Amino acid sequence: MEFGILGPLEVRQDGRPTAIGGTKQRRVVATLALHAGRVVSLSQLVDAVWDGEPPATARKQVQNAVSALRRTPVGAVLAAEGPGYVLRVPAEQVDAGRFDRLLAEAHAARTARDPAHAAALLRAGLAIWRGPALAGVGGRTVSAAAAQLEDRRLSAVLAWAEIALELGSHGAVADELPAEIDRYPLCEPLAGLQMLALYRAGRAAESLVCYERIRRTIAGELGVDPGPELQSRYQRILAADPELNHRPGARPARNHLPRDVGHFTGRSAELDRISSVADSGGVTVIQAIDGMGGVGKTAMAVHAAHRLAGRFADGQLFVDLHGHTAGRDPLTADEALDVLLRAVGVSDARIPKSPDEKSAMWRGELAGRRVLVVLDNALNSAQVEPLLPGSAGCAVLITSRRRLTGLIGAEVLSLDTLPTDDAVALFRAVAGPDRGEAEPTAVAEVVRLCGHLPLAIGIAAARFRVRPQWGLSDLVDRLSDDRGRTRLLQSDDWGITAAFALSYRHLADAERRMFRLLGLHPGADVDVFAAAALAGLPLDEAEHLLDALCDMHLLIAYRPGRYRLHDLVRDFARATVEADESAPGRSDARDRLLDYYTHVTRIAAEMDNPRRPRLGASPRYRPAAVPRMSRPAEVRAWAAAEHANLVAVARLAARHRAGGEGWQLPREVGSLLYESGQFSAGLEVFKIALAACRPDTPPAVRSACQVDVSLIHKVMGRYRLALEYLEQGTADAAVAGDLDSIARTLIHKADLSHLVGAFTDSIDYATRSFEVYQELGDVWRAAVALTIMMDAMSQLGRDREAIGVADRAALPLAGFANLRQVSAILSRRGTAHSQLGEHDVAIRLLTESLELARQGEDRRFEADYLHRLAEAIRRSGRPREALAPATEAMTILDDIPDPVDLAETHNVLGAIHNDIREYEVAAGHYRRTLDLTENVEYRSARAHALRGITRSLTALGHPEAETHHQQALALYAELGLPDAGPLDDAAVRVAGQ
Repeated sequence: MEFGILGPLEVRQDGRPTAIGGTKQRRVVATLALHAGRVVSLSQLVDAVWDGEPPATARKQVQNAVSALRRTPVGAVLAAEGPGYVLRVPAEQVDAGRFDRLLAEAHAARTARDPAHAAALLRAGLAIWRGPALAGVGGRTVSAAAAQLEDRRLSAVLAWAEIALELGSHGAVADELPAEIDRYPLCEPLAGLQMLALYRAGRAAESLVCYERIRRTIAGELGVDPGPELQSRYQRILAADPELNHRPGARPARNHLPRDVGHFTGRSAELDRISSVADSGGVTVIQAIDGMGGVGKTAMAVHAAHRLAGRFADGQLFVDLHGHTAGRDPLTADEALDVLLRAVGVSDARIPKSPDEKSAMWRGELAGRRVLVVLDNALNSAQVEPLLPGSAGCAVLITSRRRLTGLIGAEVLSLDTLPTDDAVALFRAVAGPDRGEAEPTAVAEVVRLCGHLPLAIGIAAARFRVRPQWGLSDLVDRLSDDRGRTRLLQSDDWGITAAFALSYRHLADAERRMFRLLGLHPGADVDVFAAAALAGLPLDEAEHLLDALCDMHLLIAYRPGRYRLHDLVRDFARATVEADESAPGRSDARDRLLDYYTHVTRIAAEMDNPRRPRLGASPRYRPAAVPRMSRPAEVRAWAAAEHANLVAVARLAARHRAGGEGWQLPREVGSLLYESGQFSAGLEVFKIALAACRPDTPPAVRSACQVDVSLIHKVMGRYRLALEYLEQGTADAAVAGDLDSIARTLIHKADLSHLVGAFTDSIDYATRSFEVYQELGDVWRAAVALTIMMDAMSQLGRDREAIGVADRAALPLAGFANLRQVSAILSRRGTAHSQLGEHDVAIRLLTESLELARQGEDRRFEADYLHRLAEAIRRSGRPREALAPATEAMTILDDIPDPVDLAETHNVLGAIHNDIREYEVAAGHYRRTLDLTENVEYRSARAHALRGITRSLTALGHPEAETHHQQALALYAELGLPDAGPLDDAAVRVAGQ
């Protein structure tokens, strides 16, 4: 957290301004920031807020203001201590602290006779100011402190102007001091320095005008004449006194830096880091700046070098090493040393022949000097190593596309693309104020389409500037088209494609192949396993190549084992693979990638549903390595990380294998997304699988795909749509004559019938499905049918029959490798025993089912069993104890919002709160169920909610109780539910009044 008092009061958290409240809070924060790290008494804060005239409640109001601040990010560093409060932050986190440090360092540099460094430090300190200190805060105490800060600033301005005049920077002083004179109009020393600067810059007449202006100001404000010192300077300027002329010292240092970038934008943190590294004493400072092509490395280094120039009085040198320059070989270290030695004045005759001797002479020439060297566009560490000075006090800035890990002792700074605000500012600076200021949303979209890459933004803005007929929407349209974007972002012989091509050219053959094959991956990122499959390589070899691409900044390792291409680099990779990889090579790579995803999604989906039928051929390519998936949590983590990729590869499979089994991978992906609770994405992918079915696709496959889509609609509460797809799936199953397909449609009909309240139909369908699965010997799905059958029986009050059916089925549950169906049947038995009043047995069975779900790390089933357990505990007469599992179920459903489980859990919570007479809370839960079942036709839950809210509203004396009661009775009767009797005697009496 940072505090700004050198200007309007500002508090920033993670670089973003944060609001801190009204006048009292602002004065409290300002006072604490003025004394950062020290305790400020409560009485001092009272004085600061009320200017010595506090009300009787002042201390309490200050304490309230502090309490309000604790609810803002400021609270993290605000502490009560002793008689008052303290901001526990280092001095550097308050801008005044940084300003004071720079002033102290400038004083030390001036004492050490390093005026250039002192001037640079003073400029850096003054740059921190954003306006008048604590502007807008007000109050006598704060205003007095602000005046002291302004005095320190004025001292810094005077010191800088004096040093700049000593160094001969007369024009700079003459140009910058008028604004300071406007700020301090009665400061005679400031006016005197301005007069001297103008005189030395050959502007004597303006110097005399400057004196006349301040003379009139002083006379008008104070009624006196300027002091004798200023009058003396006026007379000496009139007389052209030679003593006023500048006497230069030593020969000016060599400055070989290129022109600074006029529209350089952002990079404040990076510049500050370079500046702090350059301040390191006693060693040669080496700062290596790397990044992808077009990210602005050279502009950054040159801009930083210009900012640092004053600290290196003996010269600033620049050499382009041409490590990645089109049409040129890189400079050798020997050739670069020739350039550097000549730059420091060594004649050709004196330059030795041996590279080692040249390097030794270079180090000798810099001994005892303060020189800044910029080595731009380095190829590798070996090229740079002989060029490094050995003298303490020198600094080297190196730029390279390759991460220079071989430079011992170098500080490495990897440039990323620009943040949005800086990217927008760059676009506007290049496009011009008339072209870039309007339509901020469109400008933000332009820089997004440019990938926030400075080179791309600069080219797009320059094109926009010279095409007045274009609007920003035209530019967005051109950038939105991949091919059009590539053409647009070319400028003469330079542009995005050329920048990336230079990096690509310097890769080894295997690295180039890996890079271009990544252009075939359709997703947002890639992990090392998918990349290995794409290239057909062992895992360790693929990882080595990916790391090499990261070192060249053609790939970004944004998480361990996961990589992504910058959007514009991806465009280049796709163009390169089309140009440089043969059509059979591209097809084989896509096949390997799709087979990899088919293989892995099958492993993942079968962990949750091991008996799910496999349709279609097995993948031809078997990957050498796959992610670890020994536990459900690992499956879910992989599915979450691969979410966008899974949808993308499903689409790719449907296109690439349109003539064959294009449905297969989308179906596997959809099943994984469904099991992971990603229902919207699962629906999209199941529809892709269904669309990929052709007229000659086997009916059993078409049926399976129809049922898959139906299943997703069902869990999303769209029961009518689910039924439509299920009917189509049933028709295809009948055509196929396949018992497994027929049983699958029956089991889904049973589930849908249960959800819409057709409980008798549900039992019938589930029974038929159960019989077929028993005939097929599929114990797993026979258990699924049994759970649906038991649920429907319990709804109809046939709980003893439900238990008996489970006993007669005699499924060998102990032999299940997967725990899901074991726990599911135990939970239904527990629910049935609970409704029969056999509470101990019910709670034991439901607790056991919950433990099994947790062992299987199955969060959706855990939520189901938690609300069932809560209801069983409530029925046993312990409603307060039931709150914990019901609340835990709701927490899980916040992440996996299944509408059926949400409705059931809200109903359980409503019943619990009714039992403990918290009727308003209970009614709120029932209303939530009623809201849910407006869109989801889960009518049994709606009936129970209407009954429950009748009880709540009756107890509250609410007139709508009777309306809800009648609706509940009607719905119970329609569904054939047995629980439609009176709520209790009191409820009936109140409802009937």
